[in-house]
Amino acid sequence: MNNGQYGAAPQHELNVLSALLRERSSVDQLVDWNRPDPQYWLRADHFETAWLGDVYQALLTGGLAEIEQRLLAYPHADPAQVTADAVMVRMRTLYQQRAAAGDLSAQAALNPSEYQYWAAVNSAVRQMARPSWPANPQQARHDAYVTVRAASHPSAIENVPFELVRARGYDNEARHRELAVIVAIINDPARAAEFWYTPSSPEASPYWLQPQDFGDPVTAEIWDALVTGPDPAIALPAAKDPSLTPQQRAAAMIRHITTRLDYNDYHRSTGDQAAKDRLDAHVNQEIGTYLAHASRTGFSPNPGNVGRYAVTFILDPSIPAAVEDLAGRVRDYGLADASLGQIGLDLSTTEYALSQLGERLDAAPATLASYDMTDRTAKPAPEQTEGQPSYTSPRTERRALISLLQDPHQLAHRPARSLAEQDFTRPEHRYLFKAIKSLPPDSARNAWFLGNQVRALARNDGAPPLDFQELNNIYRESQTTNVPSAGKMASHLVTMTVRRTARDASTAAQAAAQKNLDPRTLIERSRDQFGQATREALRYHAQSVPEPSQYGTQQAHTA
Repeated sequence: MNNGQYGAAPQHELNVLSALLRERSSVDQLVDWNRPDPQYWLRADHFETAWLGDVYQALLTGGLAEIEQRLLAYPHADPAQVTADAVMVRMRTLYQQRAAAGDLSAQAALNPSEYQYWAAVNSAVRQMARPSWPANPQQARHDAYVTVRAASHPSAIENVPFELVRARGYDNEARHRELAVIVAIINDPARAAEFWYTPSSPEASPYWLQPQDFGDPVTAEIWDALVTGPDPAIALPAAKDPSLTPQQRAAAMIRHITTRLDYNDYHRSTGDQAAKDRLDAHVNQEIGTYLAHASRTGFSPNPGNVGRYAVTFILDPSIPAAVEDLAGRVRDYGLADASLGQIGLDLSTTEYALSQLGERLDAAPATLASYDMTDRTAKPAPEQTEGQPSYTSPRTERRALISLLQDPHQLAHRPARSLAEQDFTRPEHRYLFKAIKSLPPDSARNAWFLGNQVRALARNDGAPPLDFQELNNIYRESQTTNVPSAGKMASHLVTMTVRRTARDASTAAQAAAQKNLDPRTLIERSRDQFGQATREALRYHAQSVPEPSQYGTQQAHTA
């Protein structure tokens, strides 16, 4: 445990454990009672600090009962020390189980030489178990919420619950419409059922409207605290209590929301000055007052249409920004420096995210939104200006063809066997490769057979006139110049194809997102673009080899 007694652990994680150590009933705040099989929505792997996750797991696997038994057995002992000792016993049991299963880190922790580690954990647990710990056990659910959000949505700013997609056009009218959807749920929590669906992925949220669909970070966090987040306001006992008036029910839910907003700002205020300013100005309390005012029945024109409002005013407008964000990430992560396997992973992840977005849209109520349905298929990205990597290599293409003309048998072996016509960007190079591949090796070396085959293939495809001077020059050079085998050149060309395809897919998706397309059409076209790029990357991922240095040190570029 470096950097002090707690190893620089986030405050909210320490607060969760302090609440459990001081007040056993705090564990009830971490149970999702909204499920037919209630379970803890905070897991040990949500903790950023490993030893705190171990303490949490030890508490849930008998540690809490062990503490209670020891406190009864030793009523005159220091409660904090008794609590710490009980936790140590359970932690050692947990580590012994892991060690027996082959966990090397657990085996090392059980080494007698690690007594300082156990002494530090014992001291830290003892301090968290004291009543003087600066956190209220009644707020354990909010500290746990921030712990889950920080684990699920990492961001550049410390402990931000989640981040939105790239900014889009937004105004007060859009914010008013988002609030109308929110307060309709506050007015009647049963309306949240309109947003429920069964996703294909068991890990996906069961609500088709998600926080990232909102244009305002504040309304996004409110929706998360109200519906989609762990321990949401709609799952509070007060939200279902028939003895409460609508005003009392709304007040309890709004109090839950504003406390959540305060905790979000408090735990990111160390890295976000705007969050600190909001806390100092009591902005979240003002938001709560406004929500209480707006939760009256008349704020939303027709609360019964809350699902359609959400599609028309929130989900549909968010889709172009989401598609553009996904496409931008493919480019921003640095195509020039990533391996083909990593590019394939990024592309398949993007394709999957688009599929999930389409799935959520399909689950939402259909609307009669007006969109321009004309064909706006985005064109491939233009080649780069001089001085920037273009992901094309005409010179390498030429040398690879010369090598293949000298020894066509290379096409039967890797890596030249992986070459395909799309790896050649000039039409002359492409049809010469197709001709070499379609002819027997002996015929491929014959100028007459080769020239006739190139003409026949181009004619069958309806290709524009080819530059036969270039074809003749390549053939003559193959007769006079010795070049290396096509192996490295083939690997380089297929790498360029993957990067070129990934770039073109992201450019096409970004261009389509800027058009007034129907959201479903936009998702389908973008998914097709990334699907093609993904297939290209998966086809060639085994060919990921070091490339010429001119491409290895460049940053991601934009076409």
